[in-house]
Amino acid sequence: MLDKVVSIMMYNERTLKMLGSKYKDKFELGQYVEYRRICRNENYEASFVTYQGIITNIECIDSGSRPVWYATILQNGGIIDLVLLSKIRKIQTN
Repeated sequence: MLDKVVSIMMYNERTLKMLGSKYKDKFELGQYVEYRRICRNENYEASFVTYQGIITNIECIDSGSRPVWYATILQNGGIIDLVLLSKIRKIQTN
């Protein structure tokens, strides 16, 4: 009986604490956003590359340990990328 209660409590805690859930209401489909990634060359020197694009989808994906909120972004070059909601920011457009 105790095992069943513990597993239900863990399941409820897992659904309530989704990574990036506080950013879910800050973004909408069709918004122009940017994000950065670390790129390393053959000498392992780091540089930041900035990408820009439009949000095409916001979805919750189970990463194995807990669900995480991601945005599907269509980059300016036509490439589709999956990025954490906490890693993107809005760009002001006219």
